[in-house]
Amino acid sequence: MKNPRFILILVLVLFSLSCSKKTTELIQLDAPIFNPGSGTYLAGQAIYITCPEYGASIYYTVNGSDPTQNDVLYDRPLIIPNFFPEGANSATIKARAYKEGFDPSNVSTATYFVSYYNTVATPIISPVGGNITTETIITIVCPTYEAQIYYTLDGTEPTQNSIHYSEGFTISQTGEVTLKARAFRQNWNPSEIAVANYVVSNP
Repeated sequence: MKNPRFILILVLVLFSLSCSKKTTELIQLDAPIFNPGSGTYLAGQAIYITCPEYGASIYYTVNGSDPTQNDVLYDRPLIIPNFFPEGANSATIKARAYKEGFDPSNVSTATYFVSYYNTVATPIISPVGGNITTETIITIVCPTYEAQIYYTLDGTEPTQNSIHYSEGFTISQTGEVTLKARAFRQNWNPSEIAVANYVVSNP
């Protein structure tokens, strides 16, 4: 006859094994898909974000941070440029999918630029270049109504953070100076950059 103590221990071991919690790894969701993908599109273009897993919820950001479930829930197409940061001509979307019982997806990223139907005319600089003095009045005009002109004197490309042109001005620095000007209008493509190269001297 077998030892009753041995049989009891065997039963307890088998019971313990049968009741042990099995650990299983969660399946990771596939990353969201942008349609259309990164690129330049006309204002009004719809951006769709989908996840191959049915029932997954997609959250997104446009501030550069990785999305969490505390960010914006994607529930309708995003329209260019409505989701762009204020005053920006581009935006980068980061999207991530979540679903109960699954690991969150990897982060998908797409960058969009806006293009409008109309383009601002290139500014006209006078004098067009050449030798001038520190007393020479420089004027810049743009044929496009309500366009705002911005310029630089250091050779860099003008943005809406550059010097705003409002009236004729003089250049106080002497030597070689490169003037660049660009015009902007809301919901229009910015103009080409006008360039004038001067050699400035004292009168």
